Amino acid sequence: MPHIHDRRDDIADLIAAGAVDAAAQCALLAVDAAAPSPEIRLSALHLASLGVRYAAEGNSSAAREAFDLALDTATGASGADDLRPRLYRNVAAALDAAGHHASAARCLEAAVEHGAEGSAVWQALGRVRLKAGDAPGALEALQHAQRLKPTAAVTADLVLAELAVEVSPATARRALARLEASRPDRPSVRWDFALARAYQMAGDSVTATVAFRRVLEHTDGELGAQELALARNSL
Repeated sequence: MPHIHDRRDDIADLIAAGAVDAAAQCALLAVDAAAPSPEIRLSALHLASLGVRYAAEGNSSAAREAFDLALDTATGASGADDLRPRLYRNVAAALDAAGHHASAARCLEAAVEHGAEGSAVWQALGRVRLKAGDAPGALEALQHAQRLKPTAAVTADLVLAELAVEVSPATARRALARLEASRPDRPSVRWDFALARAYQMAGDSVTATVAFRRVLEHTDGELGAQELALARNSL
């Protein structure tokens, strides 16, 4: 539909002007006019609601992406098969950022049920389960992520899950060896946090304190509330 491009430009202009309600109305009208079925319309409206939330938070680029995806979905330019997994993953990311880790885990589980796959999905699921206090569930998801694509980031989360499931100096020593073997090229908050926990459980409080301090200098939302509290209380 040729007018959809105009609607994208209108929405972008409204977002830039801070007119979130008007941008949402513009998107809803375009979706209503273009969507060929109630199912596709509902999916597009879910994406438009994400655009509203991002715009209200001041995240203009994410808002435009969500509105664009809503219009793509309504016109058939976005593959319908991929829509629900992407929606669930977007909602899970928002819930995780807001501290609702158990709810984020449920959304990611639904994404997997609807076809989401790959190491990144399973790592995200393991991480939110760990933040929610479900260490065995986190370990299961992260072991699967590691089998699909072993990375330093997955190893760090996997080590944290293992340390939560089996609290012992022997586990900590094995964790230290695995972490050193997978040291990332760039600084990583969660890798440092895993390192700090391993040193702490191995009985090396001095090295653990140094690592916890690095963590607290650059947390930037990477840790859950309980993890952050643990890091602070360890100093």
